[in-house]
Amino acid sequence: MEEQKYLIAIALAEQNNKRLMPLGGKTFAGVDDSGQAPKKESEKIILDLLLRLFKRTNEGNLKISNDDSGLLLAEVNFDNMQSSLPIIKSNWINTGDTDAMIEKLKSICSNLWSIQYKKHEGIILKDLMNK
Repeated sequence: MEEQKYLIAIALAEQNNKRLMPLGGKTFAGVDDSGQAPKKESEKIILDLLLRLFKRTNEGNLKISNDDSGLLLAEVNFDNMQSSLPIIKSNWINTGDTDAMIEKLKSICSNLWSIQYKKHEGIILKDLMNK
């Protein structure tokens, strides 16, 4: 039996001088043979997370931590999502060490992408596992 995978959007943000890492995701069948995340599911998960972030702007100034890796999309199995992801999240919130956080994510994820947006092109996913 194939293990259950989750596609999770992750935002690395700051609000009112505090780091926060909102997450959003859902189960899915997995990436295709070319290592690409399913476009429709990915965009929905990303949009849901960004709308939640947008709603938080009423609570104070909000900014994404950086342009290159402030928004991420990860494919992770259920066990790692439940056991390792909360620790990774807590460590990043406490330290702000994005490079260490990305390395830890790489160790638990099947796939990891940074999320970029380009006018006239839309959402672009950059593979962080094979760079």
